[in-house]
Amino acid sequence: MNKLTELTLEDLAESLRAQAFSETGADSTAWEALTQMADELNSGDRIDLLTKNRKWLLRRVSVTGFRGAKHEVNLTIDNLQGVTVLFGENGSGKSSLAEAVRVALEGRTGATHLGTNGTVHELWGANDQRSQGVENATVRVVLVDEATTDTLKILATITESGVKRTGLLESSNERLELDSGSPAWNVWADAIRASPPVLAYAELADELQKKKDLQIWLTSCLAMDNASRVFDSRVKAEVDASVHAEKTINSAKQISVAAVAEADEEARRQGVRDIKPLEWVEHKSQEELTCWLQANDLTERKKRESFLDADFMDSLPKYSAAFTSAWEEWSNAATKALLTAQVTDSLVDMHARVVSSQQGDNDGVCPTCGTPHTDWRRHLREEANRLTEAREAASELKRLVRRSRNDMVEPLRACLLVLPSDFDRTETVGLEDLLKEVDEASHSTDDLNVSLLTAIRSLAKWSDRPEARSLKRAALAASGLEHQWRCNRWDAVTSYASAFDENIHLASKTATLKKARGKWNGHLARIRRERSSSLHALVGPAVESLLGDVGISVSAIDITKSESRLDLQNDKGESVELAHLSAGQRNALILGPVIATAESGIFAFSILDDPVHAFDDFRVDKLSSTLAEIGKNQSLVLTTHDARFVEYLRVHATLAFVVLATARDSSGQMTLTPTLDPPAELIKFGRELATDLTKAEAPEGRAEVTALLRMALDEAFEHVALRHFARLSVTEAEEARRTFDQAMLTEHRKKALRQFLADSPVQLGLLTQAWQLVASSVKRWSKAVHDPSAVPDAAQLDTDFDTAEKTIDVLRGIRW
Repeated sequence: MNKLTELTLEDLAESLRAQAFSETGADSTAWEALTQMADELNSGDRIDLLTKNRKWLLRRVSVTGFRGAKHEVNLTIDNLQGVTVLFGENGSGKSSLAEAVRVALEGRTGATHLGTNGTVHELWGANDQRSQGVENATVRVVLVDEATTDTLKILATITESGVKRTGLLESSNERLELDSGSPAWNVWADAIRASPPVLAYAELADELQKKKDLQIWLTSCLAMDNASRVFDSRVKAEVDASVHAEKTINSAKQISVAAVAEADEEARRQGVRDIKPLEWVEHKSQEELTCWLQANDLTERKKRESFLDADFMDSLPKYSAAFTSAWEEWSNAATKALLTAQVTDSLVDMHARVVSSQQGDNDGVCPTCGTPHTDWRRHLREEANRLTEAREAASELKRLVRRSRNDMVEPLRACLLVLPSDFDRTETVGLEDLLKEVDEASHSTDDLNVSLLTAIRSLAKWSDRPEARSLKRAALAASGLEHQWRCNRWDAVTSYASAFDENIHLASKTATLKKARGKWNGHLARIRRERSSSLHALVGPAVESLLGDVGISVSAIDITKSESRLDLQNDKGESVELAHLSAGQRNALILGPVIATAESGIFAFSILDDPVHAFDDFRVDKLSSTLAEIGKNQSLVLTTHDARFVEYLRVHATLAFVVLATARDSSGQMTLTPTLDPPAELIKFGRELATDLTKAEAPEGRAEVTALLRMALDEAFEHVALRHFARLSVTEAEEARRTFDQAMLTEHRKKALRQFLADSPVQLGLLTQAWQLVASSVKRWSKAVHDPSAVPDAAQLDTDFDTAEKTIDVLRGIRW
């Protein structure tokens, strides 16, 4: 059977690259953007060690405390290909095993066939899948990769709070543990969503209630949902990011336009003249924005807490001259009165007391030093005057030192701050050094500290130099209201410039990405059309095989991003409404896509729960034939309570066919018991009966044993006939069925089969070989029904058992 292979991200990237290669002009950049996104996804951090190039086979399932399987039950699948049937009555635990596998693979209960878009049935669904009275349920699943034989062991523990899933990936040289939060499960979940390996037909039919449900279901059948959804999300994220960046820039620009207008208006009110409005233009790059900022003299400027006064050029020289004069006066006075402040104060006070006391000449003796000195009054007065002058000079100098910061240091520091950016900064080095010296000397608590006085004096002398005057003039020109206005303008533009710088890289891609999104939608539509056509080619024959007897076929499958069409027609070419289908016909239609896509995805097995629901004999036969064909390439696990389904599967399936009878007792103990096909069961029963007769030495009963052998051969002939009927049209099959049913005797059935197989030399040869083995025995078995003398003895009966088994083995090999 042809298959619709899973679309991978690698496939998607290759198809986009091919499209980009064929495009020219403006469209090529859009395709290149899409190709880059696909390549980034492929080379990104998607942890695909569980999915890439994998085909997982189901090996073992162990379930405890899950729904109907309250006690531990184990299922082992030995066949790489073939069919395993879980056969039992309702409530025997078949569906519990199927659902347990789904929970372990998906890591959640309450899952639907429609993924996260589906909802658990309000009445019949449940998130808690634990058996009654069980605290924890466990499901263990063992998978084996077909190509590498790597083993993946999954353990799902179901508690009241939900499902905790862990895994262990074992290869020939590595063991990797996967906890419940492992990123590998994310890609695994995408793969399961794209090609689910477990299908419960009754649940799926119940979920398909609305058109959107059909859309979701058919889209998943295209085997492209995983890659297309991941890539579609990436395209959407890229477009959204670029649009957001563009909006961020535009929003910041609107804010800046208003802020600039406000700054200009405020400056006009304060008296700034010649303010020209900014001409705002669209910028496509950082280079364009930079040129626009420069053209409009929009550069970063530092604001000051205090500004240069208009009399700055006059006040600074005056302070410098005053400080220099005070420095000189204090220096001269200090050299003439080299006494401490305390002695100075004492002498000045003494002079004042002498003057106020009108004291005489003290008999010509100086009251200060005690030496004869007739003119000591004049000498004391002169000394007191010198000391007073020195004290006043020191006081004035201290006052000027304390004013130095406001009157000279800060204005000169402000000069450095307000100088325009194009001013020759080499001329500012000397000023910066002198200001630094003043700052360092200012730590002294003594206002007449020599280092401080020297530093201030040096700064005052510098301010009188010609280069200082040019610097001050430049600073004064850059200071004031106009400078403040330009600072405010820059502040107003900054939010726009910053937003532009941060977002232009993305925003500049908006047009390209929007075009890329359009191209992607078109490309995705083409992929959907192509895959819809492929799905139609696969579903058409599958549905026709199930509904061909009533003339219903699929006329069209069209799956778009927003809706899906599944059109039917009858043999007259008339449209058939889905609502007019019977339950069995609807089931057959739903199974069509399942059959068509059974071999896609990362799993080499499928579990179908009750797929023949509401089917008549014809559809059971046709579905059995189809599933047997699929079973040649992968492992199928089927659950059913329909004995017809089991027998038709026995007819059509290869030798890799196992039937396990399921049963569950009142305590919740579930059992799986292997069964044989009807011919083998009859022979087994015959051997057991013959053994009992021999042990009992019973004289009669062997004739009944031979009847069992003849019945086994008739069953084997029936299976050959059924396999032949599957090759025919409905009308031809019905006619052949009547012919075969009219052949009542074994030999007559053989003759009917020879007619059926006339066009098949290989199969006819096997029938001839089988008849040659058993022909003489058949005659004896038939005669023994009425002639006791023809009944074989015990020894002959053993030989007949061997002959019957060999014959039936040959008949089992008659297949097409």
